[in-house]
Amino acid sequence: MGNIMEQNNGGQNFQQLLVQISNQIGEVRNQIKSFKNERAILISELRDLRSERRKLIEQLKELRSKLKELNIKRQELIEKIRELRSERREKIQELRTLLNLAREKREQLQMLDQEIRMPISAIRREIERLEWIQQTRILSVEEENRIIREIARLEDLLEKALKAKQEKKEYIELRAELKGLRLVINALTREINELSSKISKLDEERNALRTRINEMSEKVDELSKSIEKKQKRLDELSEEINKSVAELRSLREKYQEILREIEKSKLKKILEEKRRIVEEKIKRGEKRLTLEELKILYGDVEDIFDDSK
Repeated sequence: MGNIMEQNNGGQNFQQLLVQISNQIGEVRNQIKSFKNERAILISELRDLRSERRKLIEQLKELRSKLKELNIKRQELIEKIRELRSERREKIQELRTLLNLAREKREQLQMLDQEIRMPISAIRREIERLEWIQQTRILSVEEENRIIREIARLEDLLEKALKAKQEKKEYIELRAELKGLRLVINALTREINELSSKISKLDEERNALRTRINEMSEKVDELSKSIEKKQKRLDELSEEINKSVAELRSLREKYQEILREIEKSKLKKILEEKRRIVEEKIKRGEKRLTLEELKILYGDVEDIFDDSK
């Protein structure tokens, strides 16, 4: 507000200034009252509009709830299809791996069959016969070495024959496993197709339901626009009220400051009179001053009258 005493020194009367500010306070109060009345009307209108919109929304609630159920069901089916497709991909990959393994085993069997011409039992009997000759007869070094080489060859052949037998067994098991995998993959494909068909039917229901919801939502949108317009005006009023309240607070502060300045002016006159009396006492030659008189002589209004409180 600036220094009110300086403003008063220009000739403005404190009482006139109080009246002026008091009138301003009254005007601002009336303005706030007007704003609040308009705000109360808007709040009532908004309450009615929101109530009407809420009723429409309630009518949509059942439809949206049903749509939500359909969406959840559809999502569950999609997740199930995703799981089945993932499982089918794994089975197909497993099938390819087993096909490659079966191809390798078939090739190995073909190679071993070409190399092995004797049955396992015949190979074992021949090994036993040669070992018996080796142990029971007196052989020359050359004959001994020939029998040793033949036994080694037959043992190597026996090992290959046993391996071929195991490979053939594994190959047969692989073929059976491949057949089972193909059946599993076909079953997964059928289940995926059935679920996809169910999703298509659900999509038809969802589209019909969305159409109904959109029609009702348009009515709600119209109400929302009206509510938004009135809410905007309500926000403007609230801002105006806040500004007016701030202005009212400022005017009240000015009013109180003027009252303090008036009081301070009165106290200053009292101090000036007391100071004049002390100065006359000094002029008369009285050098002994009391503590109170020293405060009056050298202090200011705030120091002296604050201490006296």
